[in-house]
Amino acid sequence: MAIHASSASARPQNSHTEIPASQKAIALIGSRLIELRVNRRLDQFAELVGMARMAHTLGVISAADYTDLLSDLNDLISEGVARG
Repeated sequence: MAIHASSASARPQNSHTEIPASQKAIALIGSRLIELRVNRRLDQFAELVGMARMAHTLGVISAADYTDLLSDLNDLISEGVARG
């Protein structure tokens, strides 16, 4: 009688499946951008600008992505954010 391994332990362990820093940064910034679009709080805007600046400085987002994000944030601030 054969003994079968559970599905979790039968999966190959692959260390190459780590998510790149750029994808992590984009996911985190994207989730914060959604929160800003929903809540429109000034503190969220400031946090997002800081996160974008840090990601660009660390080289995990490109200059083009950084510029596009700042443009989007300027558009949002022009539409108005509530004071948080």
